Amino acid sequence: MRLRLALKLSALVSLSLVTSLVIVDWILSDAASPEYRIAQLKAYAFLVLMGGILFASVLDLLVTRPLLRLMDQVEAAPGNDWSTPIEVRGRDEIAELGWALEGLRRSVVRQRRELERFNAELEERVAERTRQLERAQAQLIQAEKLAGLGQLAAGVAHEVNNPCGVIISRAGYLLSVADEEGLDPDIIDDIEAIEHQAQRIARITGDLLKFGRPTQRGHAPVVLAEVLKLTAAVLRHSARRAGVSLALELGGRAPVSGDRDQLEQVIFNLIKNAIEATDSGGKITARADDGLLAVSDTGSGMSEEVLAKLFDPFFTTKEVGRGTGLGLAVVYGIVSEHGGTIEATSRAGEGTVVTVTIPLASPEAAP
Repeated sequence: MRLRLALKLSALVSLSLVTSLVIVDWILSDAASPEYRIAQLKAYAFLVLMGGILFASVLDLLVTRPLLRLMDQVEAAPGNDWSTPIEVRGRDEIAELGWALEGLRRSVVRQRRELERFNAELEERVAERTRQLERAQAQLIQAEKLAGLGQLAAGVAHEVNNPCGVIISRAGYLLSVADEEGLDPDIIDDIEAIEHQAQRIARITGDLLKFGRPTQRGHAPVVLAEVLKLTAAVLRHSARRAGVSLALELGGRAPVSGDRDQLEQVIFNLIKNAIEATDSGGKITARADDGLLAVSDTGSGMSEEVLAKLFDPFFTTKEVGRGTGLGLAVVYGIVSEHGGTIEATSRAGEGTVVTVTIPLASPEAAP
């Protein structure tokens, strides 16, 4: 390409010069002999040819080669992702063209990096929205499940609660007259066992009623750190008896909008479950911050299968007679009723962390 361009330029210049010389020679044809004109014409033609070659060489050195070098670099730039700078030599017009092309290359690199960063941010946003939708869907499924079972639970609780109350009252009466009637100690033990189990049934039906028909109470500003401090004081004896240390981390004091009694029930159930899941020598950490409550333990943890059913009503991993499977379901209902979220993370052998978030109270409602 460079040779063809040089030859074309050389031929054009040579043709121009020859034409001019022929015209001059024609004009002066009457002033010299034919032999002289031919000799002069040959000399002029030779000079024109040499001048054209020299002109083409200079033009190739100063223009053609720099342009072709720039073209080669620009053609190779897309293959290396525009990462190789364009080499610019000199300070003439060709160099200015080279700097303009280098600026264009840098602009392409910046735009590509911005596009890659934007794509990465977009992918992260899409992934986060997907996770949010998955959590919302899981909460919706859980809420539907609680609503359906709640109606059933309320009906069962009413049916069981009435005869249970009769059993408790009759057992209490028998125990009150046991000495007067001279009942056998074994019979007294049986009556006490009946009363104890009836009371347990009453507690279960009470949980069922709470689960089936959660009461709507008025919300007020509540500081989670204060509720945690008071509730933990009630459970410290149980923790010491189980050989478990209970540590508190009391953070911000921005109030949430909620029912204090219900929030106490949430904290009580979470810490109580953590104590029961932690072996002697373990540790429980309860943290309260602005709109955040987290209870972590160093217990045996849970498998993914157990974790997926953790907030399901009547699901429990405790031994028969030690749990009803309603505690965390009630907690889930309370948190949902407060417009919050509850999540649990756990691995077998690595403990469990339950995190609750409650919306903060509006500034107008804060004390």
